[in-house]
Amino acid sequence: MKTLLNTKLLIGILFMSVAMGFSSCSGPSACPEKLTSCLQVSWQLLENVTGPEEQCWAAFTFVNNGKSMIRSRGWNMYFNQNTLMPLPVKDSSKGWVEHINGDFYRFAPGKDFRIRPDDSLVFEYACRGFMIKEADAPNGVYLAGGLNKRNIQPAWLSNFSVKPFTSIEKIFPGFIHALPTPRVEYIRNLPLTKLPEEVTGLLAPTPFRMITGSGQVEVNETTVIYYSDDVKGEAEYLVDMIQALFGGRLSAREGIGGEKNSILLKTGDIRVNGISKESYRLQIKPGSGITITGSDAAGVFYGIQSLLGLVNTAYLTGSVSSVRFNAIDISDSPRFPFRGFHLDVSRNFQQKAAVLKLIDLLALYKLNTLNLRLTDDEGWRLEIAGLPELTEVGSRRGHTLDDAGWLQPSFGSGPFPDSANNMGSGYFTRDDFKEILRYAHQRHIEVVPEICFPSHARAAIKSMETRYRKFIQQGDEMAANEFRLIDPDDRSVYLSAQLYKDNIVCVALESTYHFYETVVKDLIAIYQEAGIQLKRFHTGGDEVPRGAWAGSPICLKLLAEHPEIKEPRNLQGYFFNRALEMLAPYDLIIGGWEEVVLNKGSEDSISVNPAFVGRNVIPYVWDNTGNNVDLGYRIANAGYPVVLCNVTNLYFDLSYNTDPVEPGLYWGGFQDAKDPFVLMPYDVFKSAVYDEFGNAAEKEEDFSRKERLKPESRKNIIGLQAQLWSETLKRPDMMEYYMLPKLFAYAERAWAVAPKWETDPDLKSRTRRIDAAWNEFANRIGQRELPRLDYLFGGFNYRIPLPGAKVENGILEANIAYPGFTIRYTTDGTEPASYSRSYNGPVEVSGTVMLRAFSSSGRPGRVVLVE
Repeated sequence: MKTLLNTKLLIGILFMSVAMGFSSCSGPSACPEKLTSCLQVSWQLLENVTGPEEQCWAAFTFVNNGKSMIRSRGWNMYFNQNTLMPLPVKDSSKGWVEHINGDFYRFAPGKDFRIRPDDSLVFEYACRGFMIKEADAPNGVYLAGGLNKRNIQPAWLSNFSVKPFTSIEKIFPGFIHALPTPRVEYIRNLPLTKLPEEVTGLLAPTPFRMITGSGQVEVNETTVIYYSDDVKGEAEYLVDMIQALFGGRLSAREGIGGEKNSILLKTGDIRVNGISKESYRLQIKPGSGITITGSDAAGVFYGIQSLLGLVNTAYLTGSVSSVRFNAIDISDSPRFPFRGFHLDVSRNFQQKAAVLKLIDLLALYKLNTLNLRLTDDEGWRLEIAGLPELTEVGSRRGHTLDDAGWLQPSFGSGPFPDSANNMGSGYFTRDDFKEILRYAHQRHIEVVPEICFPSHARAAIKSMETRYRKFIQQGDEMAANEFRLIDPDDRSVYLSAQLYKDNIVCVALESTYHFYETVVKDLIAIYQEAGIQLKRFHTGGDEVPRGAWAGSPICLKLLAEHPEIKEPRNLQGYFFNRALEMLAPYDLIIGGWEEVVLNKGSEDSISVNPAFVGRNVIPYVWDNTGNNVDLGYRIANAGYPVVLCNVTNLYFDLSYNTDPVEPGLYWGGFQDAKDPFVLMPYDVFKSAVYDEFGNAAEKEEDFSRKERLKPESRKNIIGLQAQLWSETLKRPDMMEYYMLPKLFAYAERAWAVAPKWETDPDLKSRTRRIDAAWNEFANRIGQRELPRLDYLFGGFNYRIPLPGAKVENGILEANIAYPGFTIRYTTDGTEPASYSRSYNGPVEVSGTVMLRAFSSSGRPGRVVLVE
């Protein structure tokens, strides 16, 4: 009996020891926090399978670095990833990857998931579609409670890594040739030659007319800025800019001056190239000083930007007491009245300081509209009076399975909603936003707020559901339903473009319109408090998925009452019409993505809905892909004023190239600075000869069945807009990386007069002329614009291109996409540094050759190894 008791005691002690050892890695209660200390996980992309059913295969490798067995109970691994739907696994006993919503996934360990100490387990899975970027890998990885254990605190998986993409043949089947190896880049850069600085353009964007003269005007501490009363604000801006750039503060006073080094700002009867708005003449005359005459205050402001653009970079590198300007006479006006830039602050938030710096940059290149996407599925970014839940819930992201206190993680934002480095959380206070409005207004930039409805509305929906529950608990059903945005009985099944299942508001609810008008009225109030009138408002409205509203009893009743609507998908048009009627008293120009003026058929056919023509509606046309290459023209020909936002030329968040480590999306192809440069707004079919890798076709595609822009509809193309969506903007400086140098080419197309090659009917002749023009513009970027941005507004994190290079017969030859960068190289296996040898022409080498480009300020780009 005693022996048996001792045996039982020993077994009990052993069991407790095992249990205690297990709890250090996988105990069921505080599991995630403890498990993360001994669980190591890596992810690897194995293969992309092309064909009718595109798939990609990947694997998680789990390693147990602890002292006890890791089992499946008590934990899941959560992460964000490129929005691809995982395919079912044949055997789920070891686990499975499950799509939760949007880009939010989890790995759930199966019943047979177990890893002994110092052992590993490999789990393979497949997704529809393919991945080619290391940024497509799982990110924001953390551990949290199992499927039924929602109250367990999450913990970062600190030991997570992504294996480099080395199986090139399997990962890039079919377009290995397009990978930007040093040799491929060398060949790509061969048409470029470094030009003498004096033959590159002096300004970007290019002025309509420039006549250079002889002599100089010196601006120093004795210079006085004179101004007419209507441009006092522009004079104050110039005073501030000169002080910021050179340290000295010039005096400014109303008057006409006349000193030989004075600066005069005034408005007058100015018409350039037939355009009288935003036009200017800049005259620098030795003995007479500097005069900027604008057709209006905006024209004077753009003349100031050209004056600042003429400042030699050498003056910006240190403190100077005077600046000399060469004699010149510039007459200039914009090609398009609307020159927009779209910034998404909803997916990942950008702080106020970053937005103010962006505004300075846009003003520098004569852009006049900033479209701020303030709301989306992943975030609501503006404080609205009376609806605190929008920012309490909708502006924060963290671990949740019910979105009650905040939204789910997206784009790697992680499990903790209030952590300092969570770009998924944040919003503009009313005072923040008013400061942004005033700052932009002084720089002649109109801020257009975008509140996306009825689609991309998950942040608003979840915020109002929290509000609903709060008032229901208080017994106030009327208040609970006042701003509710969903039909609680809706059983619609859909997946949005970003794989959301619940991001569309109910357009049959009166509370939806009450909510929207409440938000717009408060926006108008915020603008008024800032001393600015809200003139334009953007409704969003893009990407309503098939299946939305089809299972909502309230919406089905509405369809029965309005048989003319026909399809549930056309309830988007019903919403837009109601929104226009509701907003009519506020005298707003209403913008929306092109979907707001399209009817959709049962077979995904689309047609232009003429119902909103003449009602102050401006469609922003983004989809020029595939069969929609002519969509902007179809809408313009129907009578709508159109802003062209072409994906293939003006989506700056698209990756520069196919390099696996180069960040950015690629669903719309790849995009470098040449893509905006070759955009031909009035004949996009000529732009379409460039493929997604930037190569010109040998012959033009037959677009004879596509709709051309009618001559009388040219006036309906009111401008262009470049877009920067923020899914992959994980750091503030990435905004600048994606924008620059693409922004220069976009500003050139939006402002400068149409180049002659736009109307050249011959493909070969046109391509030769484009290449010659691009060579000059690439030199302007590399030798003038980027060096300036090293010193303006605190400097910019523009993208430094990788050198192109080859070694043949022991001779190294190298080049660069933007002549003006310094290329340095080593042959001893070390990375090039600022003191390494500079490449100045073909040179004999041996050993391991590495190259790197350096900016004028000495900032290095990435290292390339020449095989």
